[in-house]
Amino acid sequence: MSEPKKQEETRTHWWVLCLACAAVVLDGYDTVALGVSIPAIAKDWAVAPSSFTPALSLTSAGVALGYLAVGRLVARLGTRNVIFAAVVVFTVGSLLTAWSTSIVELTILRFVTGLGLGAVLPAAVSHATAVNPVRLRQSIAVAVMTGISLGALIAGLAGSSIVGSLGWEWVFIIGAIASAVLLPFLWFGLSNRQVPGMPIDAAEAKHHASVARLFDASVRSRTLLLWAFSFLIFAVYYVFSSWLPTLLTSYGFSTGLAPLGSAALGIGSIIGACLLILGSRRYRMTSVLAGTSAAAIVFLVISAFLGPDKALLLLVFGGVGLGLQAGMIGQAAVAVSLYPEATVTAGVGWAASLGRLGSVIGPIFGGVLIGLGVDTSIIVLSVCLPVIIALVLVLALGRITAAKSRTQMSAPSTELPLTTPPRT
Repeated sequence: MSEPKKQEETRTHWWVLCLACAAVVLDGYDTVALGVSIPAIAKDWAVAPSSFTPALSLTSAGVALGYLAVGRLVARLGTRNVIFAAVVVFTVGSLLTAWSTSIVELTILRFVTGLGLGAVLPAAVSHATAVNPVRLRQSIAVAVMTGISLGALIAGLAGSSIVGSLGWEWVFIIGAIASAVLLPFLWFGLSNRQVPGMPIDAAEAKHHASVARLFDASVRSRTLLLWAFSFLIFAVYYVFSSWLPTLLTSYGFSTGLAPLGSAALGIGSIIGACLLILGSRRYRMTSVLAGTSAAAIVFLVISAFLGPDKALLLLVFGGVGLGLQAGMIGQAAVAVSLYPEATVTAGVGWAASLGRLGSVIGPIFGGVLIGLGVDTSIIVLSVCLPVIIALVLVLALGRITAAKSRTQMSAPSTELPLTTPPRT
């Protein structure tokens, strides 16, 4: 290999990483925007907060469809073009959401917006990891995924003042403006050239993007465990990202202060992402995820028995966000390391889509319980069981991965491996 090519493959492309993170930050902001706005919209439209369950669920359904389609779209159009088009879709959708006048209009617009939101994240993770050194793939995947947490944090912190001073419509308008500003930077800043390790032939690219590749004998069991883990963690997280501001009103929070619940989740999520990056340097990612899942269980149990102390409630729900969002971010890092580079976009997309299926179920579950008038502490305790199951699943995933790694290392080989995948 020539010296310039060696330098290119070991150089970190910071500009690409920053742009990919920025796109995902806007994704995270827009994803949380509706949950932040529900108390104010419900008051403005004189409807019950539980009436917004279809809008929340169809947003997640749109995102899930975007995840499912992204592998084939990237094989046909390339990651740069998919990222750009997806940001255009959710920019327009977010802007139109601000002028919706009924729950039906809102639900349709959020579904369309969700299609764009879903396509951004897997394409951004795939692009950023493909053009950067292999040794940094898991850390870069975590860094890009952290944009979801940062976006949620911005929506939570800004949403409180925006709703109070400008009205709920501006939560969506400001997000659309920020996305529109980013578009030219994405178009000119992301490389449109063939990324390393990706097949050039279109038919071959589609083959590697097929979901069937995720069920090759070497990864089938780990794919199923990863999907189940993603489903459960996403489902529980979206109970809170969708309904936490509403749940907090039962503790005496005003509609202006309730969005701080989303900010608490976001702050905890960013701390969780930092723990993932630091922990993955010494331990397998699955071991780190087991620890964060256990932390989520502890904080959920504590939150169920707290009184109306607002500061303490926000602190504990920040811990819930730490544990749950770490799982949502970490599952993408595991997917990045499980599959060949040409299949990474499909692997990340399908794992996230199963998670998003959970995010469809989560808001419905929470909305039903809120509509029935179930006590907040009972709602919180009821979601502990899925997290316990997720903890068991990720421990099993780590054990299988470690066993396969030992088998591969001890088996004789007649040819050199192409790459050394990161630990999972």
